[in-house]
Amino acid sequence: MKILPSKFDVQFMNLGYIPRAESRDNLQLVHEILGPEKGIHAHVNLYEKALSLCPSYPNLKDYKLLEVGCGLSGGIKWILQSHSEIDSIIGVDRVVGDSLNGLVKYSDAHNLDFPDETFDLVINIESSHLYTYPERFFKEIWRVLKPNGYFCWADLRLTNEIDSTLQSVYGSGLRLITYQNITRQVINGINHTSQRYDQMIDQAPWYIKWFKNSIRTTYCAPGTESYQRFLAGEKVYAVACWQKVIKS
Repeated sequence: MKILPSKFDVQFMNLGYIPRAESRDNLQLVHEILGPEKGIHAHVNLYEKALSLCPSYPNLKDYKLLEVGCGLSGGIKWILQSHSEIDSIIGVDRVVGDSLNGLVKYSDAHNLDFPDETFDLVINIESSHLYTYPERFFKEIWRVLKPNGYFCWADLRLTNEIDSTLQSVYGSGLRLITYQNITRQVINGINHTSQRYDQMIDQAPWYIKWFKNSIRTTYCAPGTESYQRFLAGEKVYAVACWQKVIKS
C-alpha cells in the first residue's frame, strides 16, 4: 500500500511542515522511505512531527493507533509504510471515500464508535478546528485511550483562541506533555505544497479553474488572506502531545 502520487493525486489535506535549516527535527525517515521529493514530503513531515512528540517515538511497537479525521487516508497509508512495528491502525472520518479494506470507518469525532480504553495512541491532524464541539471531542479522546496512552495533535487556531483550546483539553483530564508553536515551519510547508496545487489547478479543466481563488484560499496559498493571517500572527499552528493519566 505505497504512496505513489500522480499528477492530479491528492492524498493529504494538511498544509505541510518543513523544518527550519537549524532545526534538530529528525525527519530522515521520510526521505529514506519516499526517496526524492514527490510533492508530498511536507505533508508526511507533519505526521512525523506530531508523532515524534510521543515519548515512545519512534518505537511504537505493538501500539494500537486511531486517527480521528483521517480525510483522504494518506496518513493511514504513511504510518503503515513507516511504522511496521505497530499492532494496528484505524482511521475514522465523517466522509469515507476509500475504506482501505476496513481500516477506515465512519464515525463522528464527538461520539467515537469504540469501547473505552481501546487505543494506545490517538492522532488528530489539522481537523479539530472544524468540529462543532471540540471539548466533547477531547473528552472522547480521553475515553478511548488506554491508561497512560497518548494523544498527538496538530492544528491551527486564531492566536487569541489557542489558550482556550489548551484549556479545553486540560478539562478533559489529559495531561500536557509537550506543546510547540510551529507556525513558521508550516508557512514553509505552505510555500512548498502550494506550488504543486497551483500547478494542478493550472492543468485542470476550465470549470475547476473558475474556482481557483477559493480553492487557493483552502490550502492557504501565498497571496491569499488565509496565508496573510499566518504571516501577520493572527493565526497560529501548533503541535502537542497529551497523556491519559489516571489519578489514584
